[in-house]
Amino acid sequence: MRSLNRNPVWHNQPLRLNEDELKNPRLIIDNFFECYHLQEVRQTLWNWLVEIVSSSRSISQEGQQRNNHIYFYEKLEALIEAAFLINQRTDL
Repeated sequence: MRSLNRNPVWHNQPLRLNEDELKNPRLIIDNFFECYHLQEVRQTLWNWLVEIVSSSRSISQEGQQRNNHIYFYEKLEALIEAAFLINQRTDL
């Protein structure tokens, strides 16, 4: 598993895609929804969020940090739902 890359040259570049996936990012969307159902993704994201904002071991102790995680959660869930719809519409 690759960790966070701190090289500024790669900040806005895909890091986890292989050559085929770079040529056809649709492969990633297809694979993701073959592995996970939409409700399963929602549940996993929710569990992560609850752990981040409510745990005494949380990486987010400040209120603003917690708000930022909630905002990110909402945006990530919307992105996944959009990818889900794209996947559904192109499979027809």
